[in-house]
Amino acid sequence: MKKLHMKGYILHLLKECQDGLWDYEIAQKVLAEYQHSGAYWHGEIRASLTDLFSGALLEEVEDRLDDGEYFGAGKVLVKFKLSPFGHKRMIETGLL
Repeated sequence: MKKLHMKGYILHLLKECQDGLWDYEIAQKVLAEYQHSGAYWHGEIRASLTDLFSGALLEEVEDRLDDGEYFGAGKVLVKFKLSPFGHKRMIETGLL
């Protein structure tokens, strides 16, 4: 079976975790699944999360400043969860 596209994989991760996941947790899982590494892919994942959030597929649960452990000191870390609209779109597009 063909591997799911990255945004679809992110949506599935968030569907499985009702309480949401931090962006760095999502990044770790995506990097492992797609066997990627490095700053470029971290940025790509964060951009994908921003895109999904701006399309109302995700909701922000909470945020905090990175102490330098994940993406860099002073960067905003965000915990996301799947929105009801995101769940509906997953059904409509055949992801569920």
